[in-house]
Amino acid sequence: MTSETGGLSERIARLEALGEIRDLVARYGMVVDDRDIESLADMFTSDAKFGLADGMVANQGRQAVIDFYTERMAAFGATYHYPHSHVIELDPDRPGHATGQVNAHAELALDGRTLVTALRYFDEYQVEDGRWCFVERKVAMIYYMDMADLADGGLCDDDRKRYFGTVGPAEIPESLDTWKKFFAAVG
Repeated sequence: MTSETGGLSERIARLEALGEIRDLVARYGMVVDDRDIESLADMFTSDAKFGLADGMVANQGRQAVIDFYTERMAAFGATYHYPHSHVIELDPDRPGHATGQVNAHAELALDGRTLVTALRYFDEYQVEDGRWCFVERKVAMIYYMDMADLADGGLCDDDRKRYFGTVGPAEIPESLDTWKKFFAAVG
C-alpha cells in the first residue's frame, strides 16, 4: 500500500506542477498586456534570460529582462498576448525544473497600426521561492507583421518578420529539422 500511496503522491505532485506552469504562462500574457511590471518581475528567476531566437535581443538577469520589457512595452499601445498549445516536460533528474514549448499569438498596437505575430516560446522553468518561474524564454517567430500585410498574403512571403525597422525571414518553421527533412523527401 505504501508504494501505491507514493506513486499517487508523485502523480499528484506532477499534475500540480504542470498546472502551476500552465498558469504561469497564462498569467504572463495578462501581466504583459496589463503592464504589470511588478508581477512580471516576480515571474522570472533572479538569473533569468530572455531573448529572440535570431539573437537580436538577449537579456541576462531579472533586471535586464524587466528593463527590456519596460522599454518595449512603452512603445506599444494596447496589446493582447494569448497562448495556444503548451507542451511541458518535467525533468525527472532535476526536481523543480522543466522545459516547455508554447505556441502563441499576439496583437499589438504600434504607431497607428495593428501588428500581429505568431510565435513559439522555448521555455525553461524552475521553482524559486516556492513557485514556478521562467528561467529562460526564447522567442522564435513564424511571422510578425502588420495585420493588413498578413491578410494580403504575408504568410506566403519569405520575409515574414517585419518589426522595428527590420525585415527578414522568420525563425520557424523553415529552420526546423523536421521541416527540412520533409521537403528534402518530397522534393
